[in-house]
Amino acid sequence: MKKLLVMLAVVMGFGSVSHADILLEPYLGYEMGKTTDPDGKIDGTQLGVRLAYRSPVMFWAGLDGTLGLSGTFKPDTGSDETAKRTTVYGVVGLDFPILVRAWLGYGFMNDVDLEDSGKMKGKATKLGVGFTGLPFLSLNVEYLKETFDEVDGVDIDAKNESVVVSVSLPLEF
Repeated sequence: MKKLLVMLAVVMGFGSVSHADILLEPYLGYEMGKTTDPDGKIDGTQLGVRLAYRSPVMFWAGLDGTLGLSGTFKPDTGSDETAKRTTVYGVVGLDFPILVRAWLGYGFMNDVDLEDSGKMKGKATKLGVGFTGLPFLSLNVEYLKETFDEVDGVDIDAKNESVVVSVSLPLEF
């Protein structure tokens, strides 16, 4: 009888947290980065959304889509160009109980459309940390590392490292 009561207590205890949440998190950010081959700087605003499945034990996984609203690519030599980013990441993350969250993403679709030079395509990774101490908001910092292997069908070997500072609204359903 005692074993039955212990098993029932264990099942009932875990039953209260065994539900899944959907995380919908729109964000607005500003990117600042440095490129190589061609050498230069890239900056601009980003609008994005994360859509993820949240497990009951701090873990979440899903998709993160970023759209660069307006940006500028400033090469060391030559004239500045308007840059527009479109990136889709697969992300996994943890929401720690101490008002901090962290995530890692792999960009399986990464396009930066330069006004004059064409569309650069490649891969990307991101590492992010967020502070969730404010009501309804998360203040985030992300590190992006990108490699581009093509511009309008021509092979290249370009790289970009950027920091994105953003504010997001994590909504759970």
